[in-house]
Amino acid sequence: MTKICAGNKIDFFVKELGERKPSPGGGAAAALTGALGAALIIKVANFTMGKKKYKRYDKEAGSIAKKAGALRNKLSAYIEKDARTYNEYAKTRSNASMKKASDCAGEISALSEQGVRICMRLKKIGNKNLKGDMAAAELFLRAAAKAAGKLIKQKKKRWVVR
Repeated sequence: MTKICAGNKIDFFVKELGERKPSPGGGAAAALTGALGAALIIKVANFTMGKKKYKRYDKEAGSIAKKAGALRNKLSAYIEKDARTYNEYAKTRSNASMKKASDCAGEISALSEQGVRICMRLKKIGNKNLKGDMAAAELFLRAAAKAAGKLIKQKKKRWVVR
């Protein structure tokens, strides 16, 4: 087990999140939340595969784990990408940088929604001993999708940061 302690990357990110500076902010936090949800999907899928009771779902659980792994990696990358694009917007206040920041938040929301759909299937076939982890995964992904979605809105075919 990895030792989780003060001074690690998670602790650093959480401290940075509370600082008085433009980023990281809500988009990066949403991306992290979505990545956590995807990681929990992988955990449940891994505890489903190889179990006699769930043998008929081995192949599907493996496919779900693979999809969730790709999703986790994408959302993890958006933690930094969101911070970068929002810093650019905060610095320039240009329409181009506004669009990039909005597109980034929109992608985080869309990826998290994709995770919710994956979650729904795994809830039906996955190891029932991990239903708490499954519930947490779903809640994290729904929260990430909603939080990132609240960062943007579309007005007259133009994305704006809220």
